[in-house]
Amino acid sequence: MDSEMLASKKRELRRQLRAHRAAAYGGEHGAARRASEAQQLLGHASPLITAVEAAVTAARAAGTALPLVAAYHPTPSEADVMPLARRLAQAGARLVFPAADAGTELEWIAWDGDSDFQDSPGRGFGKEPRGERLGTGALHEVMLVLAPAVAVDRSATRIGHGAGYYDRALTTIPPSAQVVAVIHPSELLEEGALVRGEHDVPIPRVLTADGLVSLITSEGS
Repeated sequence: MDSEMLASKKRELRRQLRAHRAAAYGGEHGAARRASEAQQLLGHASPLITAVEAAVTAARAAGTALPLVAAYHPTPSEADVMPLARRLAQAGARLVFPAADAGTELEWIAWDGDSDFQDSPGRGFGKEPRGERLGTGALHEVMLVLAPAVAVDRSATRIGHGAGYYDRALTTIPPSAQVVAVIHPSELLEEGALVRGEHDVPIPRVLTADGLVSLITSEGS
């Protein structure tokens, strides 16, 4: 499939997936469903929380920098990752959130775990914190990346919002970093449902209200 056909296919997939998301999570009923699923999502994230807590304990004992976690502020219809982000901040991790910059990379902003967020000027972005701007290279020491997605399939293919920000950001992380896409249960699709371009970075794990799933081993936890 050539690049033009691939881009067209992705646009149509995004349109369909976003329409389904809006229907499922729009309005009062959808918001209530999303809030309930956020707590389920938090429960299934216990292995991630445990790993971060262990890293915090080790860093404090060694007198080294606390572990870094990249999260994001979801749009109103995205799976709500904020309860998990707050829990990881409470555990002692350093949190960073993405922000749009003038170029093609994500800039990262520190969040203290408590401060309010402000609207982002970036199209398709959620809110961003008011903390220190750390530039585009902040993920070189990240331990865990909680990444947004429109959907992910069981071939580990992710479809995002179309600008390629996260695919570029994920090329800057260390090999030891964990990457977990956070989506709604219905957005984990069957193997081969999505098309992958040469610059699309595979996603090894997915977190939904139904569980934490490895797309490498096909096992849930």
